[in-house]
Amino acid sequence: MKLMLSCREARERLTDYAEGALPVRERIRVWLHLVICSACKAFYRGLRAVPGVARFLLAPEDPPPTEAAQALASALRHLSEPHS
Repeated sequence: MKLMLSCREARERLTDYAEGALPVRERIRVWLHLVICSACKAFYRGLRAVPGVARFLLAPEDPPPTEAAQALASALRHLSEPHS
């Protein structure tokens, strides 16, 4: 088994590496590749950012201010009233 991984081999292992699911020898091989390969290191940083970005994008929006909700309800009531 060679010590250095190719970029393809390293990238195939990055998810398991990030989750701590690799055996120690494989973790060291991925770590060593990340130390010397700036492209895979950037790819790994992007991979690690995905959960935070997803949480941000999927988080429920803050409710509107009470005054805005009341103004909208009032406008809707006004619109639904019969006009003379």
